[in-house]
Amino acid sequence: MTVLGGIGFTAPWLLAALLALPVLWLILRAVPPAPIRRRFPGVALLLGLTDDESVSDRTPWWLLLLRMLTVAAIIIGLAGPVLNPQRDQSSGSGPLLMVLDGSWAGASGWPRQMEAIEAQLTRAGRAGRPVGFMVLTAPEAPLFQAADVWRSRLPGLEPAPWQPTEGNLARAQAAIADAGRFDTMWFADGLDYDGRDAMLASLRSHGTVEAFQTGANTLAIATARYEDGAVMLTLRRAAAGLEREVTVEAQGRDPAGNARVLATAQTTFEADATEAETALSLPSELRARITSFDIAGQRSAGATTLVDDALRRREVALIGGRSDREGLQLLAPLHYIEQALAPTADLIDGSIAEVLPANPDVIVLADIATLAPAEAEPLQEWIDKGGMLIRFAGPRIAASDVSRIEEDPLMPVRLRAGGRSVGGAMSWGEPKSLAPFRDSSPFYGLTIPDDVSVSAQVVAQPDPTLAQRVIASLSDGTPLVTRKKVGQGQIVLFHVTATAEWSSLPLSGLFVEMMERLATSSAAASPDAEALDGTTWTPVRVMDGFGTLSDAGTMPGIDGARLLDAPTGAEVPPGIYASGDRRIARNVIGPETELTPAGWPADITVHGLSVAPEQPIAGWLLGLAI
Repeated sequence: MTVLGGIGFTAPWLLAALLALPVLWLILRAVPPAPIRRRFPGVALLLGLTDDESVSDRTPWWLLLLRMLTVAAIIIGLAGPVLNPQRDQSSGSGPLLMVLDGSWAGASGWPRQMEAIEAQLTRAGRAGRPVGFMVLTAPEAPLFQAADVWRSRLPGLEPAPWQPTEGNLARAQAAIADAGRFDTMWFADGLDYDGRDAMLASLRSHGTVEAFQTGANTLAIATARYEDGAVMLTLRRAAAGLEREVTVEAQGRDPAGNARVLATAQTTFEADATEAETALSLPSELRARITSFDIAGQRSAGATTLVDDALRRREVALIGGRSDREGLQLLAPLHYIEQALAPTADLIDGSIAEVLPANPDVIVLADIATLAPAEAEPLQEWIDKGGMLIRFAGPRIAASDVSRIEEDPLMPVRLRAGGRSVGGAMSWGEPKSLAPFRDSSPFYGLTIPDDVSVSAQVVAQPDPTLAQRVIASLSDGTPLVTRKKVGQGQIVLFHVTATAEWSSLPLSGLFVEMMERLATSSAAASPDAEALDGTTWTPVRVMDGFGTLSDAGTMPGIDGARLLDAPTGAEVPPGIYASGDRRIARNVIGPETELTPAGWPADITVHGLSVAPEQPIAGWLLGLAI
């Protein structure tokens, strides 16, 4: 294309016809020819007569001008004039390969990238260059065809919800190994990834390479986690920059089942920081309805993190140590626990043998000292796989010899014989209050009422590991709640009863908050590959590059260990996976995922994606001429 005066021409040689306009002017002036004047005596007889029609002896100037403009409009229209012409940024001929990263990082700017590609296809079509396409997230051998063929296929291109893997790049390099010489236009998403430098070197061995990349900073959100009574959200950006405020939206369903934004949170990237964190405190019932967290204004799989069982409503099994006393509901060992957990959890009643097949998140034992081997062994296996056992002390545990000499497998600490009470052998002068919770405790941040006091408890034996297992203590340092991690699960012991016999804790709002924190944190830690080994997880909903969920259809199941270890790709796409009644979210951005901006060698020309649309005006000129 030749650009003259800011207007491009696809056939500029036709403009040479404008040089013929002066000759045409002379021809039109000469036709019709001027009449010759002859004197004829008989003309006197015609004096006084008038003609109904008169013909001028010369063509009027305005008609000449109109005809000249008409011919000029036809000539210029046939020359293919174009407004906002795309000037050639590089000279070249022969095949042209267009390479796309095609990952989630380019999803937010995908329309602009498609416009830039279409503009380059227009250039290649005018130059008569055959074009091939290669998307690195799903590479195939490039097929070089006319540019117009590829332009019709652009609407079918969509970004993948993963970045190119080393396996993808190895297949891409093998596909172009025997392709001969071609030039490359690489439309990048702005992020670096393993194997990218080797791919660039391979492309450069075939010809020149130009890069096209947006200047926008890529944003992403990591998997949400529950800590200290709040949902913790971590946001990342590829490059450090100025201070920037970002809004996170909690997507879910209202009680009527309609999708909507349930809550929002603001977070700020400090200047020169690439990570920002915010805490979103929500009621448990609202938290259980959340399906994902999205970065407002960003439309990509990386800007969306799906929610799984880590934030859902828990199932809690309650097992009491003695039968309820008829008419004395407040003395029932499970009454206060039921009142504390009923609004936030689904409660299950029954024996250990009855509740274990239901695979609850939490099992609560109230003053149960010993268990039969047929109950203890499956209970230990359940804890190893991620269950939480919460035990409450009481007269039975205080009078038993459980966990006295050696630590019981189902107890977090060893216990002293008897107990401690006001006026007892190991007596206090007066009931003790609670000490503030340490920052390592799951109860950290909870307010302790002044009227909460403890008058009796079972006492933990001193042990080198005792300090690490105490998550709540009394004002004199005596352990009140201890915890031990076993496999993927935990065992928690309240050293007081679940009723108001030994303390006023069950009567307080603090007890409700403590039980809710424990129940919610029962599955806060994601299972590891070993815990999922031997299980099969079926995709239920999968995510596309724009962060939109769709039905997984007939996709095959995936081994549990591979679900966590395999890189995100076509075989393991991000989405929600199910095994029985359990759900695991596979997100694009994990806790350890880092975003690194892509860099280019100094001799590679890098262009932006901003393209002013070309506007052909040949049709207007030809229509005006007509």
